[in-house]
Amino acid sequence: MIKGAIRAGILLAAVTWFMDGSLRAQDPDEMAVVTFNVRYDNPGDPLTWEQRRDQVVAAIGYFDILGFQEALANQVADLAAGLPEHDHYGVGRDDGIAGGEHCPIFWRRDRFDLLHAETKWLSTEPDVPGSVGWDAALPRIATIVSLHDRRTGKVIRIANTHFSHIGARARALAARMLSLQFSISGADIDLLLGDLNAEPGSEPLQILQGSGLSDAHDAASRKCRDNIGTYTGFPTGGLRGAPRIDHIFVRGASVPWYCTEEKIVGAYYISDHLPVYIALMP
Repeated sequence: MIKGAIRAGILLAAVTWFMDGSLRAQDPDEMAVVTFNVRYDNPGDPLTWEQRRDQVVAAIGYFDILGFQEALANQVADLAAGLPEHDHYGVGRDDGIAGGEHCPIFWRRDRFDLLHAETKWLSTEPDVPGSVGWDAALPRIATIVSLHDRRTGKVIRIANTHFSHIGARARALAARMLSLQFSISGADIDLLLGDLNAEPGSEPLQILQGSGLSDAHDAASRKCRDNIGTYTGFPTGGLRGAPRIDHIFVRGASVPWYCTEEKIVGAYYISDHLPVYIALMP
């Protein structure tokens, strides 16, 4: 059976479906990359994690590189169980172990080797677990990994993050911190994934673009839709006028395709954010 709920033709220019449920790029070097705020496990939500967990995994299981935001430890465990072909890294933002929300990165083990992994707190004390930066209300983290792509021989530096929903200064300074991280990465390809709580044209995105990173939405050769919002809330009526705050930024590779996914269970999206995905060509 074909896995996932991608509409027919959405990836027509970038990828090809196979009947075993996998997704294979038309060019063997191409990668499928996704960022997805999966919403923390809140039993008061109209669609609980238990009700949507399998649909979340089915919607993203075929990607090569995946970044999640807001995942609690039990959700990371569920994602890992549902993604047996992937390895992953990520810690809780509260204590650097399992406490609080995680921003884990997953990657296909049959293609990538892990070279380095670390977590930075988006604060003036980036190596202190639980530290809160500037005008943020909560700890915020960036999960950072370097991968060796055995297929192309290239090194990919990936940061996956979730910026403050409260602090404008915290968002801008977090963007500056990550820009500096990428400036010394030495990687062939840089990727920034995340819920940045910042719309196009905002200061954090301008900082990232000023450092040489490109918004994959703007860099893409083709899109399934243009300027579609990503923070929708669970009810499906929330798409119209939704802000585009979930992003993928790229340096060192082209973007043949950009899209978002609307996976629905009953009258609800499977998260209060839509997943954003791209085809990436080294």
